[in-house]
Amino acid sequence: MSLDPAVPERIGDTGVLRWPGTWRVYVATRSEEIKADTERALTLREEAGQLLSVGEGIGTHLARAESYARGRHGVRRWLTGHAIEGAWSNVNSATVMLYGVLPTAELCGRGPEVSAIGRAYLPNDDPRLVHLQARLSAGDLEERDRPLMQSVLRAAYTAQAMETGRVRNFRNLLLGWVVMLTLIVLGVVVVGAIWPNAIPMCGNQSVIRAQGLMPAQICPTGGLAPSSGDVPLVALIGMLGAALATAASISTRSELSTRYSLAVVQNLLKAPAGVATAVLGLLILNSGFVPGFSGLGSQPAILVWAMAFGYGQQIVTRFVDQRADSLLVAASPLTPAANTRTR
Repeated sequence: MSLDPAVPERIGDTGVLRWPGTWRVYVATRSEEIKADTERALTLREEAGQLLSVGEGIGTHLARAESYARGRHGVRRWLTGHAIEGAWSNVNSATVMLYGVLPTAELCGRGPEVSAIGRAYLPNDDPRLVHLQARLSAGDLEERDRPLMQSVLRAAYTAQAMETGRVRNFRNLLLGWVVMLTLIVLGVVVVGAIWPNAIPMCGNQSVIRAQGLMPAQICPTGGLAPSSGDVPLVALIGMLGAALATAASISTRSELSTRYSLAVVQNLLKAPAGVATAVLGLLILNSGFVPGFSGLGSQPAILVWAMAFGYGQQIVTRFVDQRADSLLVAASPLTPAANTRTR
């Protein structure tokens, strides 16, 4: 029996995916596996003639999944996850239907796989999962357990879709914050470059108090008066500090296996955040707001403080990192589900 649907399976008779993306390769590979398992199962089942409609349904789902994987999608569908969610939703539905045609003798061998998927996304006390694990412990999965296995899979895939949806929404939220914060800091840099006195970055410490000299301004560019390069230089040094913090966080971060990655967006957020903390930090130091701190007395001191404040953006963005980690853990199939998830 062939499961080839009416929708063309190949593009230009080459079988090559036209658009990049690792998930497309996974979808195509998984679709071929399900197709092969279904054809083999229908051949082995004595009542295969009564299961042709199920085979046709699996073929339709796989055709839709491959159509999503091979189609071209714009920015709007990338943001909404239309392509990847559509592909995996159909692959998962085909997988659930596959368990309706597998030979009974294979159910015991497939049971641990279904249990593992259930443990990854369902609470430990989920009655369906508890019942399935009890049947697995007894080692006597039968034909009557087929609907139970499908129910566990269906519930797990639904929970997975919800968790990955939260990751996608958080990624889009971070992208919005990156764009907004970038525009704000660009505005600050432009204002500082055009009107240097509007955002003073110069220190007010006396140059040599012991010689009785009058207090003089010391600016980031080395001048004794505000210039158009002060704020851009502080912004650049702040970004350097943020880059160092990013490198340090990358060395200790382990990326979990999920449909969406947050690492790139998290790191992009640190650059404008570093600029913001560097500029605000120098303003606070020069304002006399900090008790016992009378000002910045040299150009190196100003630049070092700017780098330190740029690195210090990690104090703010670590809350974003913690939230991202909790969402990725919940969406990853490699981590078991807890009884209560972080929302």
